[in-house]
Amino acid sequence: MSDPSIQLGSTGDAVKKAQHELIFRYYLPPGADNGTFGPETRRRVLRYQLDRIADDYQAFSFPLEVDGVIGPKTWARLAPPEIKKDANGDAVLLVQQILKNYGNSAYDPGALDGKFGKNTEGAVENFQRDHTDFDGKPLVVDRIVGERTWRALWS
Repeated sequence: MSDPSIQLGSTGDAVKKAQHELIFRYYLPPGADNGTFGPETRRRVLRYQLDRIADDYQAFSFPLEVDGVIGPKTWARLAPPEIKKDANGDAVLLVQQILKNYGNSAYDPGALDGKFGKNTEGAVENFQRDHTDFDGKPLVVDRIVGERTWRALWS
């Protein structure tokens, strides 16, 4: 089941999940995950979206609308699905674009084709080996782009 759209006035687990993801990307301060989508959360969502608008370098091929609502497109960037070898689709294309944007040959996934093949797997492995998560702990080098790797990639 996908996450529901949330906005100013929303409360509950989906809001808390979104707030956690914003905290991990330094858009909300630690401890701001109260499960209430208030004015401060809205302001931080707007900032997150603004940093990913069309023509911004972080938009890649998945620009966000700046509306302060966490709908399907914002969820897809804020909490993308776990992907690994043989996966296909938009999430794979996004990770390929983010990795290629580093300009580091060790992170180059090859063709931006939305297919999680050998080159993408190697790029993910190298990225994981070189980076830490939000808590400063080394990423697990498993060649799977899960929650912690997405956060380190600033999806």
